[in-house]
Amino acid sequence: MAIHSFSQTNPISHPLITELNHYPEQGMLVAFPTHYDVIYFENNSSQLTINMKTILNNIGYLLDTYKETYLVITLHTSDDLAYDRLYSVADYIAMQFKIEQERIQIILTSQEETKHYKQYEKNWKNSTELIMPKTIIVTYDPELGMY
Repeated sequence: MAIHSFSQTNPISHPLITELNHYPEQGMLVAFPTHYDVIYFENNSSQLTINMKTILNNIGYLLDTYKETYLVITLHTSDDLAYDRLYSVADYIAMQFKIEQERIQIILTSQEETKHYKQYEKNWKNSTELIMPKTIIVTYDPELGMY
């Protein structure tokens, strides 16, 4: 994470940034916490159900409202069905909410990560994880006329 130095044009980073309890007075910071959901497909299907679409609509709303956020979609299998599932989720959000492709990241996990995930997720073959990582945004301050 880096904060912006308002006296310079380049961001500055500090090794103790996570220990700071304040930020520059020149900017207003907004923090969006990590958002995490899991949706479950039916066996051998990549079709989105009504329940899945409800979850995706909530995520799409957040992406549409907070333009600085992005979504990571991940699966723990790597067959053709996994690709179909990933793209059905990504396409739904992108098309319904007009979210840019750059803000939707698709990841297939390694076999080692899958082994770990299988230990605590009994329906792992049908699960798709949806993660919006924590984002900190410097917003415009109208009183100072700057970001």
